[in-house]
Amino acid sequence: MTTRRQFLQTGLFAAAAATLPGKMLFSQTAKKAAITIALQTWTLRQLPTENRPISFEEAVKIMRAAGIDEVEIAGGNTWWSGERKRSVDLNADEKKRLREVLEENNVRAVGLGGSPGRPLDFEFAKEFGLQFVQGEPEYKDLVEVSKRAAEYGIRYSLHNHPKASRYWDYRETLKRVQDCDPALGFCPDTGHFLRSGIDPLEVVRAFKGRMVSIHLKDLDGANPEADPDVQKKLRDVAWGTGQGQAEAILRELIDQGFVGPVVIEYDHIYPDGNVAQVNQCAEFFRKVVG
Repeated sequence: MTTRRQFLQTGLFAAAAATLPGKMLFSQTAKKAAITIALQTWTLRQLPTENRPISFEEAVKIMRAAGIDEVEIAGGNTWWSGERKRSVDLNADEKKRLREVLEENNVRAVGLGGSPGRPLDFEFAKEFGLQFVQGEPEYKDLVEVSKRAAEYGIRYSLHNHPKASRYWDYRETLKRVQDCDPALGFCPDTGHFLRSGIDPLEVVRAFKGRMVSIHLKDLDGANPEADPDVQKKLRDVAWGTGQGQAEAILRELIDQGFVGPVVIEYDHIYPDGNVAQVNQCAEFFRKVVG
């Protein structure tokens, strides 16, 4: 098992630290603006150059080196033991270690991703003081999930994937949630909307006042015809460097008075495991929101 001292000497941590700004004031600045930045651990899941997974603990250290102090826990992670396991299936000792990792790195867990809204997901969220549970329930379960969120006092954040998935068209989604409790809100994935041929800024405006969180993505192209073959070829790039209107979306969130996390989540994996991309996104966020 890698010790903390050994980890600090690895190329991953060094690469993250190398791109740090001189002062890490981002967290305080973002909270004053009511918008925070968070990392979805799915972003830091694999290190291609070493052909190995990145553990949850490593991911937390990388994000802290980038000045990010909020994390959205993926539904499944590779843990410090090297085992890949669903977050909600951690035993008592593993949950204790999870708390220790968060506390040692001064990181706050804000959400649980990839959940269909089951009771055990809300129990996990309650245990760790999360703000929201995020995922894609079946249509028939929406009302029940919204009521469950209200009962637990934890928001449910409805997510989307590209065209042909359940919530790819936000207009249909808005119709589907009319009978749901307000505890159910939205987590628009702007990159997936772009892949589906939908203007992500249009979606953010349509969801005004109902967003719980947002997966902000920038892509190296657009997909106006929502062609599945084109979708697969579009790659995640650092915020502000692609066609995803990242800056316009952040400014729209500010204008709306949005309160919640703007989450970094990458589908594409770069050779360094997305470390440089995470740092660039964090710096862009500081520049626009700060």
